[in-house]
Amino acid sequence: MGEIMYILSLNDKEITFNNLEKKIYKYVCDAACNFLKEVLSHLDRGLMDERDTKIYRNKGLKSTCIKIIMGNIEFERRLYEFKTEDGKKAYKFLLDEYLQMDTIGHISSTLVEKIVNNVTNVSYRNTASNIEELTNQRINHTAVWDVVQKLGSKIEEKEERKILLNKKGKLNGSKEVNVLFQEQDGIWLNIQGKDKPGKGKSKKKELKLRITYEGWKKRNGSKDAYVVENKIACASFSTGKKFKKLSDATIAEVYNTDEIKVRILNGDGTSWIKQGIEDEGVYFQLDPFHKSQAVLRNIQDKKE
Repeated sequence: MGEIMYILSLNDKEITFNNLEKKIYKYVCDAACNFLKEVLSHLDRGLMDERDTKIYRNKGLKSTCIKIIMGNIEFERRLYEFKTEDGKKAYKFLLDEYLQMDTIGHISSTLVEKIVNNVTNVSYRNTASNIEELTNQRINHTAVWDVVQKLGSKIEEKEERKILLNKKGKLNGSKEVNVLFQEQDGIWLNIQGKDKPGKGKSKKKELKLRITYEGWKKRNGSKDAYVVENKIACASFSTGKKFKKLSDATIAEVYNTDEIKVRILNGDGTSWIKQGIEDEGVYFQLDPFHKSQAVLRNIQDKKE
């Protein structure tokens, strides 16, 4: 194949290094898709042979197509019927379970990651263009928006489950500390496309943030700079009430909350930030910037 491509390139008067690079890249990606298809087929046959036939009943091959960074891969894998603990019929693909395939629709998690990394910096249209330039995949801006929505729904489901588990007391972090420091603030972001608020409303939404840490230490090689220790971040566009539940659950995943004696909460005094300050062991303080701001706002003669 290499010799054929070389001969073709000599006969093509308009060949350039750039388009030769793109042609070879596409060829390699297409070959990789075919190779991956063979690997998946081999694994699926192996899982069929090694399964517990008393538990999993083979219901035959089912076709699917997944968009990956190397292109579209069409393949078949076997669907199995089994009984749940309560005796009900259920179905699953053993191959998907074995490979921990976590797709968004028919888009691989690797491609989703590249889409999300782009869309946090540029528009949906530019993201679609970048994906086409950087991978062997084509996707339009509407599909980019759809991926973001589905990923957001998936994250929201995980957050709801985490909040519920914490409410039931099932999040039992093992780390023990006496004091935790927490800083909270909001960032107003411009919202693009279909995510914009309704007509007549601001085009911005507040992203709520909480950073939790155990303390601070001097940065290596610096006399005056410090870094916080064991930082945990939590962010959400949710309401203040729900955000508190989410951030508390995030802490409960890591720490034994019964052992936390003091929590120092630092922020600008906004109502959602001050939620929970009446809880035992929680102490709120204005950060230095907002202290100065509050003083200046209440001075009538600012020239003095």
